[in-house]
Amino acid sequence: MDNWKTIGKISDYQEGNKWQIQVEGRPFALFKYENNYYALKNGCLHQGFPLADGNVKSYMVECPLHGWVYDIRDGKCLSLGDRHTITYELRINNEMLEINTG
Repeated sequence: MDNWKTIGKISDYQEGNKWQIQVEGRPFALFKYENNYYALKNGCLHQGFPLADGNVKSYMVECPLHGWVYDIRDGKCLSLGDRHTITYELRINNEMLEINTG
C-alpha cells in the first residue's frame, strides 16, 4: 500500500549525508549517497540504536553502539549477511522529498 508523505524541500537535504526525520511521529534514518536518497528504519537490528547517529562511509552506515554495518541502498546488514533492516521508498515530487511509509 502506498502512503506517500512529504519530508521537506529537497534543498533542505543538500548539506551533509545523514538526517533523522520524523513522519507522523515515527523516526526514520535518511541518507544521501552519490546524490541519491535512501531511508531506513532508524534502529539497529542489534539493540535499536538510531542509525541516523551512525558513521557513514560511501554506501554504508555503521551503528555507533556496537559497529554493525548496513548497506543504506537495500538495508542489508553487512555484519551478518543474512539479515536486513526495513527500507523505505523515496521520490522527488515538485522539488519536495517524499517517503512511502507504506
